[in-house]
Amino acid sequence: MLSNDARILNSIDFIGASGPNSAPASNSILNLPDEADVVIIGGGSLGCNILYQLSTLGINSILLERDKITSGTTWHSNGLFWRLRPNDVEIELLSAIDTVLPKVEKESDLSTGYETNGGLFIARTEERLKEYKRLHTIGKYFGIESHFISPLEAAAMHPLLDPTSFSAALYSPKDGRLDPTMMCTALVKAALKYQGKIAESCPVIDIVVDSSMGTKKIRGVKTRHGFIKTNCVVNSAGVWSTHVAKMVNLDIPLLAFKHAYAITESIPEAKNTPNVRDHDASICYKTLGDSIYIGGYEMNPELLKTVPSDFSFGLYNLDYNIFGIHIENACRLSPILNTVGIKSDINGPEAFTPDHKPLLGEDPRLPGMFHASGFNSAGIMLGPGCGEQLAKWIKNGRPDLAMHAYDIQRFSPNLCSGKRYITEATHEAYATNYSIVFPNHQPLAARNLKVSQFHEILVENGAVMEQSQEWERPAYFLKGRAAPVSQYDWYGCYGHNENTDKRYPEEIKKEYTFELSSNHSLIREEALSARKDAALFDLSHFGKMLLTGQDAERAAKWLFTSEILGPNSFTYSCTLNDQGGLEGFLRIVTLDERGAKLLGCGLEGKGYYIITEGTTGHRVFCHLQRQMQRQGFKASLKNVTDKVGVLLLEGPKSLKILEQVADFPVNYERNATVTINGHACRVMPVSSIGMKGYELYIPAESCTAVYNKITDAGVKLAGYRAYCSLNAEKGGYIWNYDIRTQDGPVEANLGDICNSEENYIGCEAVRHAKKIGTTRKRAVFHVDAETPLWGLEVIWRNNEIVGFLRRGNLGYFLNASIGIGYVNSSNVIDEEYLTKGKYEIESMGERHSAKLYVKAPLYC
Repeated sequence: MLSNDARILNSIDFIGASGPNSAPASNSILNLPDEADVVIIGGGSLGCNILYQLSTLGINSILLERDKITSGTTWHSNGLFWRLRPNDVEIELLSAIDTVLPKVEKESDLSTGYETNGGLFIARTEERLKEYKRLHTIGKYFGIESHFISPLEAAAMHPLLDPTSFSAALYSPKDGRLDPTMMCTALVKAALKYQGKIAESCPVIDIVVDSSMGTKKIRGVKTRHGFIKTNCVVNSAGVWSTHVAKMVNLDIPLLAFKHAYAITESIPEAKNTPNVRDHDASICYKTLGDSIYIGGYEMNPELLKTVPSDFSFGLYNLDYNIFGIHIENACRLSPILNTVGIKSDINGPEAFTPDHKPLLGEDPRLPGMFHASGFNSAGIMLGPGCGEQLAKWIKNGRPDLAMHAYDIQRFSPNLCSGKRYITEATHEAYATNYSIVFPNHQPLAARNLKVSQFHEILVENGAVMEQSQEWERPAYFLKGRAAPVSQYDWYGCYGHNENTDKRYPEEIKKEYTFELSSNHSLIREEALSARKDAALFDLSHFGKMLLTGQDAERAAKWLFTSEILGPNSFTYSCTLNDQGGLEGFLRIVTLDERGAKLLGCGLEGKGYYIITEGTTGHRVFCHLQRQMQRQGFKASLKNVTDKVGVLLLEGPKSLKILEQVADFPVNYERNATVTINGHACRVMPVSSIGMKGYELYIPAESCTAVYNKITDAGVKLAGYRAYCSLNAEKGGYIWNYDIRTQDGPVEANLGDICNSEENYIGCEAVRHAKKIGTTRKRAVFHVDAETPLWGLEVIWRNNEIVGFLRRGNLGYFLNASIGIGYVNSSNVIDEEYLTKGKYEIESMGERHSAKLYVKAPLYC
């Protein structure tokens, strides 16, 4: 199955190099090094890219491949790449193709098979066209050329297309293809020039972990040919990555599916045509020579329980009862295919994940264990960018880009080992991969994994739930009816019957639009209640941690940027990484023993209660834990999220309601213990929306009684869609949107909660930014309320592109669409620069006048 280009690999001087048909190298031939800074397991696209990048950084690295380079799943990969993605970080990762591969070709004197034959995105519906308009718009910021063309123009570029079968197309001339084997061959040769090492026919038997000093540490790797001492291992073993993770008793959320493409007989008209993505038909074409490679994502992929360890350069027979739908859809798009035969097909194993994003970065459960797997059939195009970022991750402790969506830390231990979650969610992510990426998309698979103490009663009262990590939280509330989430029905595949209760899927489909949904009025009513009256939110999914122990105070001073106040007080704070990038935006409460007991925690001495936004709870916990271990603090950090229910009462009448429902009066303007309906709970005067508000922290056993008493007072129930709208009006922060690891607190306008005198993680970078200023600044933009904003819209200043929006919301009270993003400049940005510009926001190709606020109108 090897191409002529692949045989170049056999001429490269590996450790234990041998021909593709020879026996594994013997112990006497394989002269492995005694030690290495990094050992990479798996010689596919990611392994080769990571070895090259580490070697260029001067890091002593060796790649161990159980058989031959590319022999697992890389060799049969399609090799397509598309530059426009509905995610700014992925666009930046893909740009590494242009920076890394030309350098590799020059250093290796070999081709990577990098060709730009262009790409066509086919649109059959108006909503799909809007999605492409969003891609076209964000592409302008990153300098990616694209053009909207008519069906006839698309058919002129690609004569196989039937112009009557679609309504429009987006043409991206710099899209193209890579040859997986040629790319890995060039990477290997270039890595060897930088003293990188590669050992083929060298399977790993075990990874040695030492826990004698109280914390687990990697000590080395055992192979059939010897032991290599190392403290750092990269798991890039593709579909075998779960097996490698098991060597260190770790579970990772990854499944293997059979994934295929078919290759047509000769079609002269296919020569020199662009690649095609027809998302609405769930198919794609790659053009190579005069053949079309047809692939796609079916609803019923074949799950592989295991892939044999000796499965090298292997394929499966293709079941056309499964794959046939793609041939049918291709024939509709290109009728000529009805008269053309299939020359061959490629059906091999591929690794997929529950959110269709790779597993990357250091595992928080085992320092020194890095992951680079689960690339969901995109490992060729993402390999150069992810290899570059992971090498920097290993060297510097963090990547350059905000890799949260790829970071293994996004999965809690429960998700990493949850078989139902992994199987259901990975299936749905695969089956719906080509669906439109709507801002408010919600999965149907793997739901109700974690629910708050208020869940059932909220659903009974009309809550339409949305998933946040593993938690369920109310999105908005229906009136007089319910829409509970049903058990996953696998879309009727694999012998499952489709659910007869369609209330939830039909309800969330109303949200699948780039315009205002039909639930707009419900969300508006909830938001305005919080502004004009009072509203009650369930925030139990927010992360909650307890820091205690002998060194708790020392740890707090090192971990947090703000001055921590005395008992029963709270402060907002950041926690940073070594480079001064944001790792979390927190609220820190100093506790006494009674306060800790009410929050479900035991406490001796001084303790700190840490609260963080819901989607980032686990990763903040991992960050704080890692920093404490590095410093050797004698302190304990516990995740207590499950032990306490949280209700947020917001609005000008919130104090009156609290006074009405409390059994005894207390001072509500400070952290206090309040008794409601006979149950003690903790009340904190805090507002997430810029109004008077109070958070109630309620022991699990008291939640129902407290909830009933408050709702009996007539307060309006509100969901997270209203919360986000209100938060945007305030100019508040939501992790991975407004703030990410690539952002510094001064850039994000959080410098005022970063102490300039004390020493804490990243303090030097903060002092430097405060002294000389920054060339990026977070800002809030208002445009006309009739223009929905969702994020990825482009920011124009004085007719020049200066940034893009990270998120967008409709501000119901302010009657404006609100976007939050960062303004960039080649010079230091001050308030005068920000306020004196003329701003426009480009949404779906149209520019709208915008007003910039350094601080939002309702900021407090």
